[in-house]
Amino acid sequence: MGNKPMISIIVPVYNVIDELRRCFDSIVSQSYSNLDIILIDDGSTDGSAALCDELAQNDPRVRIFHKNNGGLSSARNLGLKEAAGEWLLFVDSDDLIESDACEGLLAVANTAKVDFVLGDAIHETPRGIEHMVHSSLEPRQIYTSKDCIIQLVKSHQFYAPAVLALYNVSFLRSHNLYFVEGLLHEDMEFQPRLYLSANSIGYSGNVFYHYIDRSTSIMNASNREKRISAMRFIYSNWKALFDTINDTELRNALYGHLAKCYLWSCRVLGNLSLSEDGL
Repeated sequence: MGNKPMISIIVPVYNVIDELRRCFDSIVSQSYSNLDIILIDDGSTDGSAALCDELAQNDPRVRIFHKNNGGLSSARNLGLKEAAGEWLLFVDSDDLIESDACEGLLAVANTAKVDFVLGDAIHETPRGIEHMVHSSLEPRQIYTSKDCIIQLVKSHQFYAPAVLALYNVSFLRSHNLYFVEGLLHEDMEFQPRLYLSANSIGYSGNVFYHYIDRSTSIMNASNREKRISAMRFIYSNWKALFDTINDTELRNALYGHLAKCYLWSCRVLGNLSLSEDGL
């Protein structure tokens, strides 16, 4: 494999016996082969744990960690701590990636010193297909954090899913960019901290991820009170973080994003009553 940088791929696994093999096959068939594939069984009860062990038998690149159930954030955090690669992808176990995903993202990462590289996705839902594309950015270009945020916010393309990027592992660890555990919508909480910590961000311009919305997934479960609690926590933290930004243009862009997201949450969940949280 020479001097090719290693990419760690973190796959949290919880009760996905019918989807895991499809996800795994999309990873092991990557055109870029210097991979550190980490399957984290988060206390599965449906046979997924045994399937993880079976899948690892014939590929020395695969490592398995079995743990008590702690949620998606807990599994991702363990993966980040254990990652051996220079770069890292998060892939959810009911999704899949294109065969050239790693190759395409790394090609941009190798053009300049970047903290992470954004890519695009196809969001498959029961209602049909949606495209999660950062079309306001130029393919294979490098952006400052400020320019990237403002462009994406203005174009309504500031997508939250953490699976949409290839990350520099040292960058994540040095900025303590771990996920809040026990929180729904953890990617939303993570997103502003990620972008505001970065110096430079690349964009591949390629669709590499298939984000598959399952009717049984946690985000589709009827869990209104927990979702309200999570959104109150997230928006309060966002406001506190945005208040510390000295750059007026950047701060106002993020205030606008907060307002848009808050109104969307109110429409879906009802009045979140954030006044007591200082908003």
